[in-house]
Amino acid sequence: TITATTAFVPDASDGAALGTTALEFSDLYLADGAVLSLGDGGADVTFTHVADTGVLLNSTNKIQFNDSSQYIGASSTADLDIAATTDVNIDATTLDVNAALDVSGATTLNGAVTLGDATGDDITNTGRWVGDFVPKSNSAIDLGTSALQFAEAHIDTGYIDVITNASAVGASHLTGSFTGSFV
Repeated sequence: TITATTAFVPDASDGAALGTTALEFSDLYLADGAVLSLGDGGADVTFTHVADTGVLLNSTNKIQFNDSSQYIGASSTADLDIAATTDVNIDATTLDVNAALDVSGATTLNGAVTLGDATGDDITNTGRWVGDFVPKSNSAIDLGTSALQFAEAHIDTGYIDVITNASAVGASHLTGSFTGSFV
């Protein structure tokens, strides 16, 4: 056991190692609020223990993985950046995001998707649909309701099995050719 009352220092800056590749130390114990200071002068990068909370990396410094293009860092006091060359993979049973979500680029969602609450949330589409709207099973879902109807339907070519409540529609509202029957 070596006991120091003020400091334990090398004979010159960058002049001694703590352990070697063959003789490593096992544990390092630091007090509340301890600071690991890295870089000449001791202030380039600091890693500070925040008592009973975690650790704090100073300023806009980053923790890098593999190379400088893959990192986690804070670009400002309000923004946290996670960067990767190709992918950021999150492997979890549930990913809970409690924030507005702004996605740039193509998005692929696999599995069941629920969008919004039926009475409280709006879903806004500002793009163009490029695929078919197909129900999961035949005659299983409606387009609108008796209380919430679509204003107009602009259809080039279509097929309707049955038009019900013909008296409300009235023949004067139907134009073009029609085959089938009113029920």
